Amino acid sequence: MSSRSMRFRQHTHNRFWWHWAPATDYVPIPYSFLSDSEWELMQAWFDDTGIRYRNPGEANVPPLSMLIGLISGNGIQRIVQCGHYAGYSTLLLGFLLRQMGHRSSLYSIDIDEAVTAYTAGWVKRAGLDEFVRLEVSDSAQAQLPAQASSYFGGRAPQLVFIDSSHQYAHTIDELDLWYATLPQGGLIVLHDASRFAAAFDSTGQGGVFRAVSEWCAVNGVPSLMLNSFVEGGTPGDYPYLDGCGLAIIQKNRA
Repeated sequence: MSSRSMRFRQHTHNRFWWHWAPATDYVPIPYSFLSDSEWELMQAWFDDTGIRYRNPGEANVPPLSMLIGLISGNGIQRIVQCGHYAGYSTLLLGFLLRQMGHRSSLYSIDIDEAVTAYTAGWVKRAGLDEFVRLEVSDSAQAQLPAQASSYFGGRAPQLVFIDSSHQYAHTIDELDLWYATLPQGGLIVLHDASRFAAAFDSTGQGGVFRAVSEWCAVNGVPSLMLNSFVEGGTPGDYPYLDGCGLAIIQKNRA
C-alpha cells in the first residue's frame, strides 16, 4: 500500500504532475482505497495508455478525490459521466461503486467510438460490467437523460460529471440538458473550469469557465468554482492544486 503511485514521482510526462507538487509524498485517496488487484490493473492501464495515447486526458488526483468524497460520503449511486475517453475516472469510480455495492450506477458517455471500445475492454477486464454502462454519443443529445434514468431503474441521476468537449456552446447545451433531469439537490461537477483551461475550447469561445459563469448567472443558480481565477502557475500555488479548476453546481429548486 505505502508504495502505490510513489514511482510516478519519477515520471516526466505531464500526466503525473500531481506527484511532483510539494507535500504530495504519499498515496492519495483515489489509489489508497483500491484492492491489490485493482491497483495492479490501474498500473497496467497507466502503462498501456502511456504507449497508446500521447495525452490520455485523465482528470487526475484533485478532482477524483473530490468526486470520491462526494459519492462515498453520501451514498450516491446514480452517476452520469460526460466524457470518459480512455477510462481513468470510469475505472476508479467503478471500483468505488463496486465497493459500495451499487450495481448499474455509472452511465458514461463519450463521442469517440474507438476510444470507448478501448475503455470497454478495461471495464470488462476489471469486472465492472455490472456497475458501468458505456454509451457512444454526443453527451448533449436529448434522448440521453431518459436512457440514463432507464439504466438507473427509472430514477433520475444524482450527480453528473462533465469532462467532455470543453467547448463553450456544447457545455451550455450539457448544462441545459442535465440540470433539467436532476432532482432537487442534484449535483453537476465540471472539470476544467478555470480561465487557464478556457484555452482547451477548440472554438475559442471561452470554454467551461465562460459557460458556467454565464449559465449560472442567467439561470440564477449558485455555483462553487475552484481556481476559476487561475491563468497560469505551477502545482502547489493554491490549496486546490489543479490549475484547470473545478465547478460544482447544485440544483436549488424542484
